[in-house]
Amino acid sequence: MSKNIDNITSNDIENAIAQAGDNFTVSGIISTLAGKEPEGLRSRVERFVSSDENLFYNEKWECCTRKSFFNGIRFLITPDEWEISNGILFPGHRFVPFVPETVFPSTVSMKTGGNAVAMKKLISPLGNCFHYHILLGSEQIFDFMLADDPANETLKTQAKRTDPVTLTVFDLADFYREHDFLFGDALLCTVKDHARGEISMEYLSGSNRGSQARKDYIKLMDDAAVKVWEEFQDYPDIPEQLAWMVYFAGNRGIPGASIDEFIAGSDKVQLRPEGDHAVLTVAGEDHHHHCHDDDCDCANEVGGIELPDGLAISSGELDDPFKLLADAGVPLNSEELDGFMLDAIYGRETDFAGVHSRIFGNSAVDLPDEAQQAVLLNFLEERFEVLQENYNRADDEVKAELRSQIMEAVSRRIDYLTMLGASGNDPGDADKENIRKLAQVSAKLTEALKLLNHPGFTPDRMEKENLEILIDDQLALQEEILSDYSTDADQ
Repeated sequence: MSKNIDNITSNDIENAIAQAGDNFTVSGIISTLAGKEPEGLRSRVERFVSSDENLFYNEKWECCTRKSFFNGIRFLITPDEWEISNGILFPGHRFVPFVPETVFPSTVSMKTGGNAVAMKKLISPLGNCFHYHILLGSEQIFDFMLADDPANETLKTQAKRTDPVTLTVFDLADFYREHDFLFGDALLCTVKDHARGEISMEYLSGSNRGSQARKDYIKLMDDAAVKVWEEFQDYPDIPEQLAWMVYFAGNRGIPGASIDEFIAGSDKVQLRPEGDHAVLTVAGEDHHHHCHDDDCDCANEVGGIELPDGLAISSGELDDPFKLLADAGVPLNSEELDGFMLDAIYGRETDFAGVHSRIFGNSAVDLPDEAQQAVLLNFLEERFEVLQENYNRADDEVKAELRSQIMEAVSRRIDYLTMLGASGNDPGDADKENIRKLAQVSAKLTEALKLLNHPGFTPDRMEKENLEILIDDQLALQEEILSDYSTDADQ
């Protein structure tokens, strides 16, 4: 029943919102309370709605409960190669923002085929697992680790990359093995009960994940990020920012990318320190850095917590190692990178220094700040260690020579592109045509590398002959393209 505006209390507004159901409007609440819209009541109702952490609202003040929005929503988790090879999944920030803050990441209940996914304890160097948690908010990561296991008590006094941490992880070894899970495949998750943190999960092959769908989803989330920044600036922490991004994006289908892939692939959204906490900021928007100390070291300390060595928040892109490689003048894809490493391992190189020289030559890593260099080198070293640990020489023997031929061609291609870049001139028509043709060669050789690098692929006689023909043809084509080019080493 409507009341006179002077008699409407805060409890009346709270009760009207609580009784409005999962979907309502501010205008509807006002109508319930007063029958019409007296002056001053709208701003009061809007304040109540905006302060309720269980509600979402848009620019028209159409409102919904978070549980009604998130229940049934689907999202992707993309395990990386280290997780796949070790048969695990770090909960970390993977379920941000799809469960409430009150649900501890390692207490999320995940089921597949109706069966609960088992969890186990894993001891790992901090440097190996820090990045799986960064979207919890830098100032929350160590709190999470301390709460997850008492063994992490030492993080209160020190936090070095090599320090061991004990964390609860999902045991997905059988699931990965059953589906022959590869990097690029995904876990397709559905929120069954938002409040309880109950998630169902199934396999989604990378072959069913189109690049255009990924780009479209990243664009959708980028646009949502702009709305979040315009609405809240740097006030919310990262999980809250992401929750609002997903709401504003409004996608109810199968998303084209995971949250990790969105952060890595976005040209707009960056992780930066803002005052006393880390936030996702939007390129081109007005960002106010609140530290006025000329010697400010906010890239290494957020919320009063010093980040581990090499894990500083950088002014550049830290989430995509292949973008960092390209920025350093080494345009390699994941198969080519693995190819260099596997070729080195086959040659019995056990020191990463040899792989470093294959990738960068004798030059230092050319990136604008130390944080980017540390992240890139850490990624490369970890990847080399994983490949070493899982290398099967007997199975690789039949493939190694073909891989080596491809990697020589990749090195020659990079030399040519480096020469063009060093000239400082815009490529002429001939060079542009060469670059286009080289890209076509690279694409076909990459397809061959996918097979040669796969530990489960051992070619029979016919398969090997077909690969030899394909590789020989592409190598000959590349030599024809580069016939007028020679490096100093060739002279």
